Amino acid sequence: MSAFEEFVEEIHQTDSMRELVRSLDEEPAGLLTRICSRYEETGRPVPDHYLQLTGYFGETMLRVLVQARMISRDAGGRGSIYAYEPTADGLALQRGMREEGAR
Repeated sequence: MSAFEEFVEEIHQTDSMRELVRSLDEEPAGLLTRICSRYEETGRPVPDHYLQLTGYFGETMLRVLVQARMISRDAGGRGSIYAYEPTADGLALQRGMREEGAR
């Protein structure tokens, strides 16, 4: 095992790193849920200001969902730079998670 691999092994044993890794899985699911729920309520793309994102991870999670083709990003309307709309796949996955009781 290289020194770097040993380092990674050690930091992944910390509570903080485990929480970060868990967050990397759960945050996109929560974001998809917010986008899908709002879209289902209004039938319209969700403006970015509605999402109340903070920090680097908020923007990154949006990029993850766009790249995974779970949401699409369109030009925003009044008061927003972008608006997000769930794709059919995103809606289907979110409904499945909701039925399973996850997010």
